[in-house]
Amino acid sequence: MDYWHLVRRRWPIIVVAVLVCGGGAYAYAGTLPTVYTASSSVYVSMATGTSVNDSYQGGLAAEQRVRSYVDLANSVTVATYVKDQLGLTASVNDLRGRITAASPPATTIIVISATDSTANGARTITDEVVSQFRALVSKLELIQTDAAPAARVDVIDKAQTPTAPTSPQKKRLYLLGILAGLALGLGAAFVRDRLDKRLHTSSDLEGMLPVPILGIIDDGRPGAAGELRRLRTRLTEDPERTTVLLTSLSPHSEPDVAIGLGRALADTGASVVLVDADTSGQGSSKLIPVNAAPGLSELLRSSSSPVDAVTYWPEVGISLLALGGLDFRTPDLLDSDRFGDIMSKLRSEFDYILVEAAPVSTAADAIALARRCDATIGVIELGHTTSSQVRGALATFGHNNERLIGAVVFSRPRHAFRELLQRPLALVKR
Repeated sequence: MDYWHLVRRRWPIIVVAVLVCGGGAYAYAGTLPTVYTASSSVYVSMATGTSVNDSYQGGLAAEQRVRSYVDLANSVTVATYVKDQLGLTASVNDLRGRITAASPPATTIIVISATDSTANGARTITDEVVSQFRALVSKLELIQTDAAPAARVDVIDKAQTPTAPTSPQKKRLYLLGILAGLALGLGAAFVRDRLDKRLHTSSDLEGMLPVPILGIIDDGRPGAAGELRRLRTRLTEDPERTTVLLTSLSPHSEPDVAIGLGRALADTGASVVLVDADTSGQGSSKLIPVNAAPGLSELLRSSSSPVDAVTYWPEVGISLLALGGLDFRTPDLLDSDRFGDIMSKLRSEFDYILVEAAPVSTAADAIALARRCDATIGVIELGHTTSSQVRGALATFGHNNERLIGAVVFSRPRHAFRELLQRPLALVKR
């Protein structure tokens, strides 16, 4: 099961490795020349008497001669005769390299083969090699000019025109490329998984969090709405807990959690306002179709009523106080009495106030905003956050900060195949 989970997590690495190695095998096969091979079988016999003993002795003599004949078929003399007879442009040594001869054990049969870039060429060369080989054997085995040769070579099977090339064996190369890709991909996935310090499951967090996990939200999954309701129930157990700060313990903000919690609270009939105080610019304001003006930043620099700056968000069913025009003074003003006045006014108008703050690791806003809220929830995104990042954020916020009542684990559905097509390198690096 561990290996199965490894494959599920790291399959993009395996796919890329298979594609690279398979593509390399395909490219390599394209550079190899096409080779056809034709073969012919000959039978070696000896001139003997008619008795059984003579036949037996002749068979043994033929087997002994076959050993020499195998080398003779691939000799310089035969190659030279073939080259001259066919008018080939190849050198004698090159032609010899394309001719092979072999004899099955304990037989007097010789299989002669020749290769060429064309099917007809391979058959023609093989036939000519057999012809010149037979002529050379007859010449060498001739004892008397007026007598028959002591040994004779007869053709059993003539060379046939090959119907398919014998090289390159593309299917075999493709298979080897795929197998090599699988091996390299699995090895790379194993190493990447061991070096990966990111958090993938909520169980990875249990040992490092000083607070309980209040919810495990898989965005886009059917159970996400139920988890948000459970989070709502845990928050509303204390009726005095009406102002909640949400800040990310991951490097990036996750406004979807605050929006989802606001919708869950609004579903009970409560009036909810979401205050975007995320100075990183990644809060809920960027998701609203029309940004409200003035926003929180303008309110902090003026004495205007915050109710006039609140915009109703009908798609979600809550109100939103957008961040507005962020400037260099905004982070300091979040720790001012003016922000406290804004929060007091909002408390008189709404049942619940949800405040979004920039990630703890990127800004100190959450520490100041926590003093203005009844409770603080840390949001951790799985799949992109490392354990050291969470520990660093907790150390910055304060492990013993009594305002921090729990954490929410958040994860997004991974469209790995689409990401692999759009951003293959980024996905493999994960």
